[in-house]
Amino acid sequence: MFGHMSSPAYGVRGARLPALPAPLAMIAGAISVQFGGAVAVHAFARATPLGVTFMRSLFATLLLLAAARSLPRTRAAWRAALPFGLVMACMNGCFYEAISRLPLGAAVTIEFWGPIAVAVVTSRRRTDLIWVALAAAGVSLLGQGFAGAQPAGLLFITAAGGLWAVYIVLGRRLAHATSGVAGLAPACAISAAALALPGIASARTGLLDPRVIALCALLGLLGTAIPYAIEMYALRRVPARTFSVLLSMHPAIAALVGAAVLSQGLGVRDVVAIACVVAASTGALTAAARTPAAQ
Repeated sequence: MFGHMSSPAYGVRGARLPALPAPLAMIAGAISVQFGGAVAVHAFARATPLGVTFMRSLFATLLLLAAARSLPRTRAAWRAALPFGLVMACMNGCFYEAISRLPLGAAVTIEFWGPIAVAVVTSRRRTDLIWVALAAAGVSLLGQGFAGAQPAGLLFITAAGGLWAVYIVLGRRLAHATSGVAGLAPACAISAAALALPGIASARTGLLDPRVIALCALLGLLGTAIPYAIEMYALRRVPARTFSVLLSMHPAIAALVGAAVLSQGLGVRDVVAIACVVAASTGALTAAARTPAAQ
């Protein structure tokens, strides 16, 4: 997923690899980012969420710089990268503060209100609203039972959802202003710079712990470099509304990862909710396949 990604293939210094369909790429990205969330939860035992978020952005920047080999050369690309990087910093900071207080699956489910809002606002087809409604039903069902959760956790994850919506809009702009991961590298650098002071001030010597460093390096790969590059790829190929509905896979995958990796169990209601969001994603995929993607 590193390097220039465009149909029918992408390359890194002449290497040619077959392009994945955007939906399959997004499934891979969703799995990567949610496993990254599980890794982050383990890192919170030794460092603060803001400290981990800073280290994640720092390692992701290094990885993306190594992969891109060059930086954007146009003003439009830099103008797109700056706000995207700032929103990325705020979104990830809020998300990590939330999952330090809430189960991973519930947190991502509540956060999904942002992509649903984008899908509703940008929808031009009635069938889109069917899949949005189905995804919203699954989100609502999976999110039930957490009304008694920590108020701070709910506040952080609600803010993260709004920032996720802005991320989609700005991400599409960045994707079309750059190629491959060239635009992501400066965006991640901007994110790391914005998080440096609060991250270091809150975590202090915890960031020097070898285990934290190792976990954050893995997190930079799984939680940022891989999924964000995949999303840039997908945002070039599908409209924002379709992209938003396809993100309905995230709550389901987060719930499964939480159950498998963090022992955050699933009940019957959770399984039904997951079925709803998977059905919404399937419907969106079918509709997208029948309609040319907006450029």
